[in-house]
Amino acid sequence: MTTKQLNINLNRMKMKQIYLVIALAVGFAFQSNAQNTVEVDASATWIGFMNVFETPANGGGFVFNSGWGIPELKTVIDVGAGTLTLQPNFNTYADNPTDPFWVDQTTLEGNKLMEANTFVEDNSLVGSELTFVGSAPSNTIDPAYEVVAFIKVFNGDFSVLKEETTMLVAGETFSVNYTNVEGADAVVQYGFKVTGINANPADEGALGSVVVGAQILNTNDFDAGSITAFPNPVVSDWNVSARENITQITVFDVLGKAVLTVSPNETNYALNMSELQTGIYMAKVVTTSGNKTIKLVKR
Repeated sequence: MTTKQLNINLNRMKMKQIYLVIALAVGFAFQSNAQNTVEVDASATWIGFMNVFETPANGGGFVFNSGWGIPELKTVIDVGAGTLTLQPNFNTYADNPTDPFWVDQTTLEGNKLMEANTFVEDNSLVGSELTFVGSAPSNTIDPAYEVVAFIKVFNGDFSVLKEETTMLVAGETFSVNYTNVEGADAVVQYGFKVTGINANPADEGALGSVVVGAQILNTNDFDAGSITAFPNPVVSDWNVSARENITQITVFDVLGKAVLTVSPNETNYALNMSELQTGIYMAKVVTTSGNKTIKLVKR
């Protein structure tokens, strides 16, 4: 091989290395910018986990944790209604009323602080930013109990936890966002956490509950079939038809913010959504006889 041929081959090898570096850099850029949105799905595989602490009066120290069945957490899943009902924990008191570990035998109050986690674990979401959305149609829980929606991200041996939470307000949507993506991320969980003293089951009704479900805006009772819309997913024009005049169409983003509003006052309308970013939206279509909220995907 001549010196000229050797130099040509070396230059080709260098160019291949440069292209490889560029390709890897682009790949990492796409990976770091990946984003997913998930919402409350009652039919998903929900997991129960309980963290148990001493009461604040007893120092508040960690006692133990373990996986628990969903019913034992006192979470009720109604797939038909598409909801989860979150309650204070009662079963430890009910099963052990004379055990001083669980029940203060002097005050007859619960003797442990319970952190009940009801969640979905989906490790296919590792490496991407994540938004968890839903709604809380009802929140009657006693103020002594804290109920939040969360995203938890662990490393491989669960020694590091990163957590984002938001409170649940009755009649409002919620959104939890995780953006601190790191290479050590290995486990992704999203769901709900109820924290408070284990309670006497006799007080179940008085202590209330929180009902959560998919991100649904308020609607009036009427024949929802009177409104039709297509296509879904949509790229540009979204065609909406109704038997009565459509008085308003409002599109909300995953944070519940109105991003597009029109007042057609006609039975057929093509809503131009080409300026909206790709993602999940909720479109509220209002007619003279009622309204309908539609989950909409923009591509």
